[in-house]
Amino acid sequence: MQRQWLVTLQKLPATGRQWDKDIPKTLLEDQACGTVDVLPGLCGDLHWQLTLERNGGVFSLRGQWSGAMKRSCGRCNAQFDWQMSGETDRVYQFGIEPSDEESGSTCEYIMPPGEINLVDVLREDVWLAWKAGVICSETCKGLCQGCGANLNKVACQCKQEESDHPFAALRGLKLDG
Repeated sequence: MQRQWLVTLQKLPATGRQWDKDIPKTLLEDQACGTVDVLPGLCGDLHWQLTLERNGGVFSLRGQWSGAMKRSCGRCNAQFDWQMSGETDRVYQFGIEPSDEESGSTCEYIMPPGEINLVDVLREDVWLAWKAGVICSETCKGLCQGCGANLNKVACQCKQEESDHPFAALRGLKLDG
């Protein structure tokens, strides 16, 4: 793993650190870099703007990331490039997490020297931004329920019998008006 993506909080300069980088796709897909599941299907590098600041004994890691990943449309099942973006917002502190479960702290407690793997942080943030059932476009027509044709590409050739329709029996219903 590249040492530039490991940050030791005890060595953080008083001015903090900033990054505005493209994180290589190969790094994010490398099993040997970190412990968080790799990101499969990335279309390219992810862009990450990140700031790490120290305020007393509290370290704040904040920023934005963006990129694209190959996904399958939830309507038509076609592959498309899913444009994704999100935020990084982490707070770290040295020590052991208090046993009081009701503290409601959003702080992550780590032991000194406080080494953080930024590749793992970015992977976690991407997985947390994951959305199920994404669609290729708002106008996606999906698949024909009869023959399975992708209605975005071809017109359906199914010949549906009117009697097969679940509400076909209602056509003969006479209503007094």
